[in-house]
Amino acid sequence: MDRSRDKIALSDKIYQKDAKDSWELEERYNSLELGKKERLIINDYIACLMTREHRMADISYMAGVGGTVKFLNGIGLLKGSNNKVSKKRLKKL
Repeated sequence: MDRSRDKIALSDKIYQKDAKDSWELEERYNSLELGKKERLIINDYIACLMTREHRMADISYMAGVGGTVKFLNGIGLLKGSNNKVSKKRLKKL
């Protein structure tokens, strides 16, 4: 899952710009004169945001795969599927 996503992300211009910006901002953040307590709170906050976003990306991917399997099964394209295709059923997918 990560390899295919990474390949697409690395070719995406918006992702490339965001990655570059985040590296520059990280350098600026690291140069700030913050106390240990403040830096720890900010680091925890950043880690929480990143973990949440990674999890949402994984959930989105799984939802997409699940929707694709449901659709392919619904139109009878999956091996062993005996389902008949109907316009009414496809609208539900």
